[in-house]
Amino acid sequence: MSPEDLTGFIYKSHAAALQLVQISTRERDNLLLEIANNVKKHKNAILEANTLDLEASRDMAVPDLVLEWLKLTPERLNNAIECLNQLANLPDPLTLHVGINGYQRVPLGVVAFVYEGFPQLGLIASAMCLKVGNTIILKGGGEGTHTQEAIAAIVKDVLVARNFPEACVSSVPTGIALKELIVQEKYLRLVIPYGRPSFVQQVSKQATVSALPISMGNCYLYLSASGKLDFAKEIILNSRKGDPDAVNAIDKVVVHRSWCDRGLGEWICHLKKQGLVVRGCAETTAYFRQFLEDNDAVIAEMHLDANAQAIYSEDIWGQAYLDETIAIKIVDDMEEAIAWINQYSSGHADVLLTDSLSERDRFVSRINSSTIFVNAHSRFSRCSKLGDSGNAKIALGMSSLKTRGASRYPGVIDIYALTTTKQVLTSSWSQ
Repeated sequence: MSPEDLTGFIYKSHAAALQLVQISTRERDNLLLEIANNVKKHKNAILEANTLDLEASRDMAVPDLVLEWLKLTPERLNNAIECLNQLANLPDPLTLHVGINGYQRVPLGVVAFVYEGFPQLGLIASAMCLKVGNTIILKGGGEGTHTQEAIAAIVKDVLVARNFPEACVSSVPTGIALKELIVQEKYLRLVIPYGRPSFVQQVSKQATVSALPISMGNCYLYLSASGKLDFAKEIILNSRKGDPDAVNAIDKVVVHRSWCDRGLGEWICHLKKQGLVVRGCAETTAYFRQFLEDNDAVIAEMHLDANAQAIYSEDIWGQAYLDETIAIKIVDDMEEAIAWINQYSSGHADVLLTDSLSERDRFVSRINSSTIFVNAHSRFSRCSKLGDSGNAKIALGMSSLKTRGASRYPGVIDIYALTTTKQVLTSSWSQ
């Protein structure tokens, strides 16, 4: 496809966006319900296509992490279907007033979603865009071709049946390189990359279109002297239960020095027993080695293999592990903790455990993160209900304050992140 043909392809999405914004909220919501219903009807065909992708990917030596992301289980597909049903019942952001100065919320236009693995995310991203009047161009990884095509065919059939423009949801034609797509500034309004940090960073750097990178992992927890050690373990383990992607997984723990005399060694042993590989700074390593030498009875009682207990010094504090590894840093006080976290955290979800109001205020005001959890679980959920009202919250992912594009919409990437505002100024006719 020539550059001119690619521009024409994107223009079709642009033209479809102009039509889509004129379609009523009820019709768009009914479209989402119909897509969800048809995906449910053809669930077996989608899962069979996914099996083909998994078999082919193993032959292509696709990384194990991406293979896990690619795997589409019945539960994962059902969760995606539930997201679509919940989206259809959310209020339309385009009908809500924004402030008192004449601002009106409007669609962005054409959005590109580029991703590794996660075939269900293409479906969810498409539904989120359709909900707010955007059209979407999808480019998934080559490892998920069969699954992507199966889902795309279902969506296309529903669009045609309900008289929506086919170009509301498009897939990038074969042969078009990613770097060709993300520089199409004439009609493309936003690029959202999702996948391994290296992939997201590459897309964000190469894109000349506005990018909204989605962050994953490398979240920090600071356990202050007044925090609760058992609760810290609970939060760490819970943060890693995202399926399939633990967006807010706590990879790093910064611990106040006082815990060295108040159970830190046993706490690390409990993390190891849960299957975590524990690493740490030089001081943490030296501390834990001494703890093992002094507490053979504890190790025997917990039935742990002593050979698995060594903590290796780890200096890559700014990278996400995306596995069962966690690193621990011992600090003297909160000032040191704040400086360390601001230097190395991904900046999208960090946690503080403390009983001190002054520590809470200092941490919240000085940590450079889009979302801060104080004495609270940080686990990410793509489809969740908030409070007793049962209102749903659908999120594609999380964005960081530290990445390009985050200043536009930091934190949870929901349907509001896929809109913008325009100001309308009116005046009465002068007589």
